[in-house]
Amino acid sequence: MGFSSRNVFFPLILVGTALFMLATYRVAGPRPLVKPRYIFVDLGANRADSLEAFLQVTGAKYHYFYPRPEWASHAQAEIYLFEANPVFNTHLVKAREFYANKGIQVNIFPSTVVDVKDGIRTFFLDTVNEAHDYWGSSIYANHPDAVASKSKGTDLTGINIARWLLQNTLPQDFVVVKMDIEGAEYEVIPHLAEMSTWTVIDHLLVEWHGAEVGGGTPEEIQFRDKRASAAKNKLIAEGVTMPAYDSSAIEICAFSGAKIYPGKGKIYVRVDNR
Repeated sequence: MGFSSRNVFFPLILVGTALFMLATYRVAGPRPLVKPRYIFVDLGANRADSLEAFLQVTGAKYHYFYPRPEWASHAQAEIYLFEANPVFNTHLVKAREFYANKGIQVNIFPSTVVDVKDGIRTFFLDTVNEAHDYWGSSIYANHPDAVASKSKGTDLTGINIARWLLQNTLPQDFVVVKMDIEGAEYEVIPHLAEMSTWTVIDHLLVEWHGAEVGGGTPEEIQFRDKRASAAKNKLIAEGVTMPAYDSSAIEICAFSGAKIYPGKGKIYVRVDNR
Protein backbone atom coordinates (compact mmCIF):
# COMPACT_ATOMS: atom_id res chain seq x y z
CA MET A 1 0.00 0.00 0.00
CA GLY A 2 1.47 3.35 -1.06
CA PHE A 3 1.83 6.33 1.20
CA SER A 4 -0.98 8.92 0.96
CA SER A 5 -0.69 12.38 2.49
CA ARG A 6 -4.48 12.33 2.79
CA ASN A 7 -4.20 9.50 5.35
CA VAL A 8 -2.05 11.76 7.54
CA PHE A 9 -3.47 15.25 7.07
CA PHE A 10 -7.21 14.53 7.06
CA PRO A 11 -7.28 13.21 10.67
CA LEU A 12 -5.10 16.17 11.74
CA ILE A 13 -7.61 18.60 10.17
CA LEU A 14 -10.47 16.96 12.08
CA VAL A 15 -8.59 17.17 15.37
CA GLY A 16 -7.67 20.80 14.74
CA THR A 17 -11.26 21.72 13.92
CA ALA A 18 -12.53 20.04 17.09
CA LEU A 19 -9.96 21.86 19.24
CA PHE A 20 -10.89 25.21 17.65
CA MET A 21 -14.61 24.66 18.28
CA LEU A 22 -13.95 23.68 21.89
CA ALA A 23 -11.82 26.75 22.50
CA THR A 24 -14.44 29.01 20.90
CA TYR A 25 -17.18 27.49 23.08
CA ARG A 26 -15.13 28.01 26.25
CA VAL A 27 -14.51 31.67 25.37
CA ALA A 28 -17.98 32.57 24.12
CA GLY A 29 -19.99 30.11 26.18
CA PRO A 30 -23.30 28.59 25.10
CA ARG A 31 -25.70 30.79 23.11
CA PRO A 32 -28.06 32.58 25.50
CA LEU A 33 -31.74 31.71 25.41
CA VAL A 34 -33.96 34.21 23.63
CA LYS A 35 -35.98 36.15 26.20
CA PRO A 36 -39.74 35.68 25.68
CA ARG A 37 -41.79 38.77 24.83
CA TYR A 38 -45.28 39.78 25.87
CA ILE A 39 -47.17 40.81 22.72
CA PHE A 40 -50.65 42.31 22.28
CA VAL A 41 -52.04 42.42 18.74
CA ASP A 42 -55.23 44.45 18.32
CA LEU A 43 -57.05 43.67 15.07
CA GLY A 44 -59.68 46.34 14.66
CA ALA A 45 -58.15 48.94 16.98
CA ASN A 46 -60.66 51.69 16.10
CA ARG A 47 -59.60 54.86 17.96
CA ALA A 48 -57.41 52.82 20.38
CA ASP A 49 -60.29 52.09 22.80
CA SER A 50 -59.17 48.50 23.30
CA LEU A 51 -55.64 49.73 23.94
CA GLU A 52 -56.94 51.79 26.86
CA ALA A 53 -58.75 48.72 28.18
CA PHE A 54 -55.60 46.65 27.75
CA LEU A 55 -53.53 49.18 29.69
CA GLN A 56 -56.28 49.48 32.32
CA VAL A 57 -56.56 53.24 31.90
CA THR A 58 -58.84 54.83 34.47
CA GLY A 59 -62.06 55.98 32.80
CA ALA A 60 -61.52 53.86 29.68
CA LYS A 61 -64.57 53.28 27.48
CA TYR A 62 -64.28 49.49 27.76
CA HIS A 63 -63.00 47.33 30.61
CA TYR A 64 -61.44 43.91 30.24
CA PHE A 65 -58.58 42.20 32.00
CA TYR A 66 -56.53 40.85 29.11
CA PRO A 67 -54.39 37.77 29.84
CA ARG A 68 -50.81 38.45 30.79
CA PRO A 69 -47.81 36.37 31.83
CA GLU A 70 -46.69 36.39 35.45
CA TRP A 71 -43.38 37.94 34.42
CA ALA A 72 -44.76 41.07 32.73
CA SER A 73 -47.30 43.82 33.30
CA HIS A 74 -49.64 45.08 30.59
CA ALA A 75 -47.52 48.20 30.21
CA GLN A 76 -44.46 46.05 29.40
CA ALA A 77 -46.10 44.44 26.37
CA GLU A 78 -45.17 45.12 22.77
CA ILE A 79 -48.40 46.51 21.31
CA TYR A 80 -49.50 46.38 17.67
CA LEU A 81 -52.64 48.18 16.50
CA PHE A 82 -54.25 47.36 13.13
CA GLU A 83 -57.14 49.48 11.88
CA ALA A 84 -58.58 49.77 8.38
CA ASN A 85 -60.78 52.86 8.67
CA PRO A 86 -58.70 55.92 7.66
CA VAL A 87 -60.83 58.17 9.87
CA PHE A 88 -58.90 56.78 12.86
CA ASN A 89 -55.40 57.37 11.46
CA THR A 90 -54.90 60.54 13.51
CA HIS A 91 -56.14 58.83 16.68
CA LEU A 92 -53.63 56.00 16.23
CA VAL A 93 -50.73 58.37 15.63
CA LYS A 94 -51.64 60.35 18.75
CA ALA A 95 -51.94 57.14 20.80
CA ARG A 96 -48.47 56.04 19.69
CA GLU A 97 -47.00 59.41 20.59
CA PHE A 98 -48.83 59.64 23.92
CA TYR A 99 -47.74 56.22 25.15
CA ALA A 100 -44.21 56.58 23.80
CA ASN A 101 -43.79 59.46 26.25
CA LYS A 102 -44.78 57.02 28.99
CA GLY A 103 -42.23 54.44 27.87
CA ILE A 104 -44.86 52.11 26.36
CA GLN A 105 -44.12 50.66 22.93
CA VAL A 106 -47.10 51.06 20.56
CA ASN A 107 -46.77 50.15 16.88
CA ILE A 108 -49.53 51.19 14.50
CA PHE A 109 -50.80 49.90 11.16
CA PRO A 110 -53.29 52.58 10.04
CA SER A 111 -55.48 52.16 6.93
CA THR A 112 -54.58 48.47 6.96
CA VAL A 113 -57.11 45.71 6.33
CA VAL A 114 -56.65 42.47 8.28
CA ASP A 115 -56.75 39.89 5.49
CA VAL A 116 -55.70 36.42 4.36
CA LYS A 117 -53.24 37.73 1.78
CA ASP A 118 -51.06 40.75 1.13
CA GLY A 119 -52.17 43.29 -1.43
CA ILE A 120 -54.94 45.76 -2.14
CA ARG A 121 -58.33 45.06 -0.53
CA THR A 122 -61.54 47.00 -1.15
CA PHE A 123 -62.97 48.17 2.16
CA PHE A 124 -66.50 49.52 2.65
CA LEU A 125 -66.74 52.39 5.10
CA ASP A 126 -69.52 52.94 7.59
CA THR A 127 -70.27 56.68 7.53
CA VAL A 128 -73.60 56.71 9.41
CA ASN A 129 -72.75 55.36 12.88
CA GLU A 130 -70.66 58.26 14.17
CA ALA A 131 -71.95 57.75 17.72
CA HIS A 132 -70.58 54.19 17.62
CA ASP A 133 -67.23 55.07 16.01
CA TYR A 134 -68.34 53.83 12.58
CA TRP A 135 -68.31 50.28 13.87
CA GLY A 136 -69.89 48.77 10.74
CA SER A 137 -66.97 49.35 8.34
CA SER A 138 -66.26 46.02 6.65
CA ILE A 139 -64.71 44.10 3.78
CA TYR A 140 -68.27 43.16 2.78
CA ALA A 141 -70.25 45.48 0.50
CA ASN A 142 -73.49 44.01 1.79
CA HIS A 143 -72.75 44.63 5.46
CA PRO A 144 -75.90 46.45 6.70
CA ASP A 145 -73.95 49.53 7.79
CA ALA A 146 -72.01 49.66 4.52
CA VAL A 147 -75.30 49.46 2.64
CA ALA A 148 -76.82 52.20 4.82
CA SER A 149 -73.75 54.33 4.10
CA LYS A 150 -74.07 53.73 0.33
CA SER A 151 -70.39 52.89 0.44
CA LYS A 152 -68.75 52.33 -2.94
CA GLY A 153 -65.59 50.91 -1.41
CA THR A 154 -62.11 52.26 -0.76
CA ASP A 155 -58.94 50.50 -1.83
CA LEU A 156 -56.61 49.99 1.12
CA THR A 157 -53.54 47.91 1.96
CA GLY A 158 -54.40 44.37 3.04
CA ILE A 159 -52.05 42.32 5.21
CA ASN A 160 -51.84 38.55 5.57
CA ILE A 161 -52.15 38.53 9.33
CA ALA A 162 -51.27 34.84 9.68
CA ARG A 163 -47.99 35.41 7.87
CA TRP A 164 -47.32 38.55 9.92
CA LEU A 165 -47.84 36.69 13.20
CA LEU A 166 -45.60 33.80 12.16
CA GLN A 167 -42.85 36.15 11.00
CA ASN A 168 -42.95 38.54 13.95
CA THR A 169 -43.52 36.32 16.99
CA LEU A 170 -41.92 33.18 18.41
CA PRO A 171 -43.38 30.11 20.16
CA GLN A 172 -41.86 31.15 23.50
CA ASP A 173 -43.53 34.58 23.31
CA PHE A 174 -46.78 35.25 25.15
CA VAL A 175 -49.09 36.41 22.38
CA VAL A 176 -52.58 37.83 22.90
CA VAL A 177 -54.65 38.63 19.79
CA LYS A 178 -57.91 40.60 19.99
CA MET A 179 -60.04 40.48 16.82
CA ASP A 180 -63.01 42.74 16.04
CA ILE A 181 -63.15 42.94 12.24
CA GLU A 182 -66.86 43.05 11.37
CA GLY A 183 -67.37 39.62 9.83
CA ALA A 184 -63.96 39.18 8.23
CA GLU A 185 -63.23 36.71 11.05
CA TYR A 186 -65.09 34.10 8.97
CA GLU A 187 -62.24 34.34 6.45
CA VAL A 188 -59.36 35.06 8.81
CA ILE A 189 -59.97 32.40 11.49
CA PRO A 190 -59.89 29.49 8.98
CA HIS A 191 -56.73 30.97 7.50
CA LEU A 192 -55.10 31.16 10.95
CA ALA A 193 -55.87 27.47 11.44
CA GLU A 194 -54.62 26.50 7.97
CA MET A 195 -51.34 28.35 8.62
CA SER A 196 -50.82 26.62 12.02
CA THR A 197 -50.64 29.91 13.89
CA TRP A 198 -51.38 28.02 17.11
CA THR A 199 -47.60 27.65 17.29
CA VAL A 200 -47.35 31.32 18.29
CA ILE A 201 -50.80 32.46 19.53
CA ASP A 202 -51.67 31.88 23.18
CA HIS A 203 -54.97 33.76 23.48
CA LEU A 204 -57.34 34.71 20.68
CA LEU A 205 -60.25 36.96 21.64
CA VAL A 206 -62.76 37.15 18.80
CA GLU A 207 -65.93 39.21 18.55
CA TRP A 208 -68.15 37.17 16.23
CA HIS A 209 -70.60 39.12 14.06
CA GLY A 210 -72.63 36.33 12.45
CA ALA A 211 -71.86 34.54 9.20
CA GLU A 212 -74.75 36.28 7.46
CA VAL A 213 -72.82 39.58 7.48
CA GLY A 214 -70.90 38.34 4.46
CA GLY A 215 -74.10 37.80 2.51
CA GLY A 216 -74.75 35.03 0.00
CA THR A 217 -77.22 32.18 -0.22
CA PRO A 218 -78.34 30.27 2.91
CA GLU A 219 -76.05 27.45 1.82
CA GLU A 220 -73.06 29.80 1.47
CA ILE A 221 -73.75 31.36 4.87
CA GLN A 222 -74.04 27.93 6.48
CA PHE A 223 -70.78 26.80 4.85
CA ARG A 224 -69.00 29.95 6.05
CA ASP A 225 -70.24 29.38 9.59
CA LYS A 226 -69.28 25.69 9.70
CA ARG A 227 -65.84 26.37 8.26
CA ALA A 228 -65.11 29.05 10.86
CA SER A 229 -66.44 26.84 13.68
CA ALA A 230 -64.21 23.95 12.60
CA ALA A 231 -61.21 26.28 12.47
CA LYS A 232 -62.00 27.62 15.94
CA ASN A 233 -62.20 24.06 17.31
CA LYS A 234 -58.87 23.21 15.66
CA LEU A 235 -57.14 26.22 17.21
CA ILE A 236 -58.55 25.37 20.64
CA ALA A 237 -57.52 21.72 20.28
CA GLU A 238 -53.97 22.87 19.54
CA GLY A 239 -53.81 24.95 22.73
CA VAL A 240 -55.13 28.40 21.84
CA THR A 241 -57.45 29.89 24.48
CA MET A 242 -60.57 31.39 22.84
CA PRO A 243 -63.07 32.64 25.45
CA ALA A 244 -66.33 34.42 24.61
CA TYR A 245 -65.53 38.06 23.87
CA ASP A 246 -67.55 41.16 23.00
CA SER A 247 -65.70 44.47 22.86
CA SER A 248 -68.77 46.64 23.34
CA ALA A 249 -70.34 44.63 26.16
CA ILE A 250 -67.41 43.79 28.42
CA GLU A 251 -67.29 45.47 31.79
CA ILE A 252 -65.48 44.49 34.96
CA CYS A 253 -67.81 45.06 37.90
CA ALA A 254 -65.71 43.33 40.52
CA PHE A 255 -62.52 41.36 40.82
CA SER A 256 -62.82 37.87 42.23
CA GLY A 257 -59.07 37.73 42.70
CA ALA A 258 -56.14 36.69 40.56
CA LYS A 259 -55.86 33.07 39.54
CA ILE A 260 -53.05 31.15 37.89
CA TYR A 261 -53.80 29.25 34.69
CA PRO A 262 -51.43 27.06 32.66
CA GLY A 263 -51.32 27.67 28.94
CA LYS A 264 -49.14 26.04 26.27
CA GLY A 265 -46.41 25.35 28.79
CA LYS A 266 -46.59 28.87 30.20
CA ILE A 267 -48.18 30.45 33.24
CA TYR A 268 -50.38 33.48 33.05
CA VAL A 269 -52.46 35.47 35.46
CA ARG A 270 -56.10 36.25 34.81
CA VAL A 271 -58.59 38.14 36.90
CA ASP A 272 -62.04 36.65 36.43
CA ASN A 273 -64.86 38.94 35.33
CA ARG A 274 -68.16 39.14 37.16
